Amino acid sequence: MKNMELGKEYALVGATLIDGNEGVPAKDTVVVVKNGVIEKVGDSKSTKLEHNIQEVYLHGYYLMPGLIDAHAHLAGAVSDNWIGETITPKYLQAIRAVAHAKRVLEYGFTTVRSGGSRYDVYLKRAVNEGTILGPRIMACGLGLRRTGAHPIRGDIYEIPYEGGQESGAQSLAVDGVEEIRKAIRKLRAQNVDHIKFFASGTGFWEKEREEDIQFSMEEMKMIVDEAHMVGLPTMCHACNLRAVKAALEVGVDSIEHGSHAEGDEYDEEMCKKMAEKGIFLTPTLSVCLVGELAIEKIPEYIINSFRRAIKNGVKVLLGGDAYSDSSTPYGRHNIGEIKALVDILGLTPLEAITSATKFGAEVCRIDDKIGTIEEGKLADLLVVRKDPSSNIDVLMDKENIKYIIKEGSLLIEY
Repeated sequence: MKNMELGKEYALVGATLIDGNEGVPAKDTVVVVKNGVIEKVGDSKSTKLEHNIQEVYLHGYYLMPGLIDAHAHLAGAVSDNWIGETITPKYLQAIRAVAHAKRVLEYGFTTVRSGGSRYDVYLKRAVNEGTILGPRIMACGLGLRRTGAHPIRGDIYEIPYEGGQESGAQSLAVDGVEEIRKAIRKLRAQNVDHIKFFASGTGFWEKEREEDIQFSMEEMKMIVDEAHMVGLPTMCHACNLRAVKAALEVGVDSIEHGSHAEGDEYDEEMCKKMAEKGIFLTPTLSVCLVGELAIEKIPEYIINSFRRAIKNGVKVLLGGDAYSDSSTPYGRHNIGEIKALVDILGLTPLEAITSATKFGAEVCRIDDKIGTIEEGKLADLLVVRKDPSSNIDVLMDKENIKYIIKEGSLLIEY
């Protein structure tokens, strides 16, 4: 329920500003928004406002950029029952995905980068045309897997694996460089924003192990080269050290999960190479602690690797990897990842906010439009009641949010 109406031109006055650049929060600020774009950022004392501009007084509140989840699956799943989700009608999954997208928005996420979904391209269109309420969707369509790589046991259930066969609601089976080339060209024609592929397995059964490599180096190079040729970044699922090293070698744009076997930590050379190539890391920490494959805590050797990467300049992203509403409740799970970045990896609240805003925009290649509160950028903004720069926990409760603004429009008011 919205009690306030925002015009096309207004000024947010008096809030403490957390701009996404890790700087010290600025008190008593003014942010002027015109036609969805931030026109001016300044302090209340020296900034002169136009005579008739709408003024929204926010003294005692905190103003920050809209959050970006850099890895989520809006695929309409409500359980970890892979057989049940595979045979669920697509129409039902699509309707669920609409509801899930809105719930993610309600926790302050104004942008979501998809990690694979049959529906994300259409969610993106529906959001953009104003048909549904949701975050900005950076779509990738179906992620690319090899044939036979599926979370469902092939020795028990007869799931067809012919080339091009869709594997559930999140991925597509492809084999060989020509199938890959054609798949990427089809995805581009659907207006995707990036290409997702699986360099390693996911660990759901003995023939789909995390330690497996899904594609040859030739195939992975084709994925990256073909995507980059048409200006699309790549996100790479990598759950073992060989896969991470292969991803580094072929030059992916982001490594998703990045976990690996005990005893094999990232070394300095790997971390420096990742930083030099500008490859982002999405640790997806919170998803490791829930669901069918949950562990009690993140192993120390993995934490050491991620911290070493950060120390060497690798940019870490907020990516909750929400995939089903039972194990990863949409909205609540997504925001939990920002707390994990602080509690597990040791980021400061301001560093975690930068991961969830500025770096998220960079990996999506829209940092000229969103991610920080600066003049000339779109007004994707959160107004919150308590200070997240001193205590990240305040973002866990959506009731601490006052306003959610996207492209200058007030979408949600609490």
